This record gives sequence, C-alpha cells and structure tokens, in this order.
Amino acid sequence: MRTRPWVSLLLILITPLALATPPQSASVPVNLQGLDAYVQQVMHDWHVPGLSIAIVKDGKVVLAHGYGVRELGKPGKVDADTLFDIGSNSKAFTVAALGTLVSAGKLEWNTPVTEELKDFKLESPYVTQNITLRDLLTHRTGYCDPGAAWYTSDASDIVRRMRFQKPQYGFRTTFCYNNVQYLAASRFIPAITGQSWNDYVAAHVLQPLGMTRTVSTDVGVAAATDVAAPHGMVDDKPAVIHRYWPHNMDVFAAVGGIWSSANDMGRWMQMLLADGKYDGKPVLDSKVVNAMMTPHMLIQAGTGVGDEIRTWMPGGTFYTYGMGLFVQDDRGHEIVWHAGDIDGMASAVVLVPDAQLGIAVMENMDHADARFAIVARVLQAMLDLPQHDLEPALLAAVHKDEAEGAAMDKKLTATRVPGSKPPLPLADYVGNYADKLDGEARVALEHGHLVLRLGNPDFTGDLEPWHDNTFHVTWRYGFYGDAYATFDVNALKQPARLTLAGMGLHFDRTTSTATPDRADSK
Repeated sequence: MRTRPWVSLLLILITPLALATPPQSASVPVNLQGLDAYVQQVMHDWHVPGLSIAIVKDGKVVLAHGYGVRELGKPGKVDADTLFDIGSNSKAFTVAALGTLVSAGKLEWNTPVTEELKDFKLESPYVTQNITLRDLLTHRTGYCDPGAAWYTSDASDIVRRMRFQKPQYGFRTTFCYNNVQYLAASRFIPAITGQSWNDYVAAHVLQPLGMTRTVSTDVGVAAATDVAAPHGMVDDKPAVIHRYWPHNMDVFAAVGGIWSSANDMGRWMQMLLADGKYDGKPVLDSKVVNAMMTPHMLIQAGTGVGDEIRTWMPGGTFYTYGMGLFVQDDRGHEIVWHAGDIDGMASAVVLVPDAQLGIAVMENMDHADARFAIVARVLQAMLDLPQHDLEPALLAAVHKDEAEGAAMDKKLTATRVPGSKPPLPLADYVGNYADKLDGEARVALEHGHLVLRLGNPDFTGDLEPWHDNTFHVTWRYGFYGDAYATFDVNALKQPARLTLAGMGLHFDRTTSTATPDRADSK
C-alpha cells in the first residue's frame, strides 16, 4: 500500500548506518554464496536498520534469515521470526480469502458489487450498476486511489465517500491502482460470512498454513514480541518513527495491514507455488491460484505505477495485473510479484512458478528499494541469468525524485515574503472546513498562531504566514515534513475554502468558531 503520494521520497543517503548484523545461521545454497555481503552493502546504502529474507525453491524453504536490528539504538536482532508490516502484499491474502468463498460456491469473481454491498455507490450510475468483484481486484474501475483523502482522514467511512470521487478513466479501459477499492472488496467477506475479515483470513488462510506469528490488528502487533520498529528519514537522517495511525491501519488491514515474518512468508510462498497445497493438503483451490496469477489488465508505461514497476522489476516485455499480484515476463520466465509500503516498512514478494522459486524481502525503512536490488540478485543467481547489479539504477531513480522535489521546494521557498502578515486577522481563518471526499479540517488559534488539524491526528501542523493568504504548514510529526495551505477568500473577505495543493486536498468552510480571546487575535 503506497503512502504520502504528495511527498517526494526522502531517502537521502547521507548518514551511514553501522554494517548490518550477519544472519543468525548460514545454510545458504551454493549459488547464493556472497548474498550476505551484498545484503549488508545495500542495507548500508539505503539506511535499512533491519531486514529479513525468505527464499523457497522446489517446494522447500532454502533460506529464512534476518539481518540487522529491529530498532535503531537497541540491540534486538532481526531473525526469521521478526514481524514486519508487509503493506500491499496483504492484498493477495484478501484475494485468497475471497477465493475460498468462490470455491465454496458462495461467491463468483464476476458477482456485481451491489449484490453484496447494498450501499456501494460510485459517481457514475453505470459503473455502480455494472462493477464486479473482479473489477475491484484488478484496478480497472476507472477510479484511481484517492491518496491523501484516506491517508490524512478518519477512513472509517472512506468506501461511502468514494461516491463523491470523479473517475480518471473510462470503466475497464485503464489500470489505475486503488487501495480503497480493495477495501470495498474485503467487505464481501463479512457480508457473506458474518465474520470479520481478520477472523476469516486467520481461520481459512493463516491457520491452515501454520502462519502462527502473522497478525493483522494493531492490538495483535502490540501484544507480539520480536517486532520490527518502523523507520524513516527525518531531517535527512534515519530515525525511528511510529506505526501508521492504528485506527486507520485497522480499517485498512485487508489492504496493507498484515504483519508477518520470513518463516511465515516462506509457508505462504510454498502454498502459492504448489497450486494451493501446503504440506500435501489443499489450502486454496488451484483455480483460485491460477486466477490470481492470470493477467487481467495491461499496465502502460508513462504512468506513475507503470514507470515505477518497470524500475523495480526491469526486463519485462509486458506488465500486467492479475488479482492481488503483478504478472510480467523476464527472459523467458513468468514473474508474479507485488510490493508493499506503509509508513516505515517496505516489502517485496516475487514468485517464478516455472522455476518453483519464491523470494520475500521485508525491511523496516520507509520505501527502501534495497528489497528489489536483493530480489534481482537472487533471481539472477537462482535462474542462472546474466549478472547485473540493479542497485545503481534504483538509486538513480531515487536521486531523480529527490532532485525534482528539491527543485519544487526551492520554487516554493522563493515565494515567501519575509515578514509577511496575512491580509486578514488570524481569527478570521479559524473554523471548520470539510469536503465530501477529502474529509475534515479544523483551523484553531492557539498561543497567537494558527494550527491546522486533519482527521488523522498525526496531521497536526503549525501555520506560518508565507504570502497573501498562503501559510507554510509544519507538521508536528516530523516524518510527514511540511505542506502549504492556501485560503480562498470570498467577496465578503471571508476565508471560504482551504487548499493543501501539494496533497490534493480541498475543504470548504462550514462554520467559524467562537472568537478567541483578544490576546490570541493579535
């Protein structure tokens, strides 16, 4: 699940970490000799404190190791049982769970959404009437992910709010990644079974696989031991950050909230590579696994996701999406894979069915693409492909993003008017603002300056006059950086609209609050 779409990547490679701790054991296949040294190098380059790897070959887990530490500044080592949030690699678990209902005859992939989710509605009446479960799972609805609309707000009602979103493409014409549509798909499970998504996935997927360490709720994570702490770049340095807002993470568990380990992910990959069987027993119908790995939508280059996946997994002549998994080719092999990202965590799961090969990499550093450098190294070694280090290209892509972000920051900084004072008294900006899609925002006057609060409490920011009716926003949670808020003033010289342009958020004034004390109005 990708986050903060309005922020350029902050992987500024300045402060080196200590070399990663070698794995606890070393029964490495002969063609992977040298992997440990490579892993430690890329961890250093990407400032990754801790990382775990699972590799499956010919039905067996041939490698399940941990490297580095669970948390910077603390001695706890990562091992094969350490839990990491696998982000959007959770989506395949949701598809698998839905597949058990398909196999049981309780559901079809082409079931209309409104047949099970009676209140589901999109802006287009035609799409609302015709959209199916398969459409939700293949990102072909025409509606792209609303990004900050769910990430910065209370997402409890985000599926309902989608009726206020405008489509970006025609129905079933273009791949456009959408986390909220997967959330809607997950709600088929309680609608049909009466069980929560968490309970159903645990009973029908995790338990049959013996994935006893894997959890999907914030309470479960808090109660677990051997858990990796999330990290990100704060003030250009790697730092411990906190888990994404637990309230929203529980809402989005089916989309990006599963926490798992190398040992458990090894079991998951064994099952997928064995056509749904684990330890000789069926967990999924082979038709479900086949459906997950069958291309449904072509992913074009020149789009955000289209270009990103080609950087991560180069070599394909085509890139498509199945259900919960990307599907592409690479030098004669079919490659089935997915990435996962959420605050402070990154993962990659890659399967090569014809070679009976599976690779899972999990990291506790935000958006760190050391994972794909490692994946490339393992693919080349295990498939006997020409050796080519992918890391320089991955670093170059990040540096390009950084340069573009720095250039925009420079332009925005140049717009500042030193000593600027807003044209209206600060008290005039105070009030509640809202949007049917984007959620709510509240502006308050505290200790002589304005404070902005969005629905997600981590988005609480102090406003500094910048120029005219534009303010610089410094989020108090340093990992989220900064933003710019602009108030549109109506003919009566009253702030009527609040825009956070770089985040794609817009809110209309709903009410003003009581006038603050005179001392706070100055």
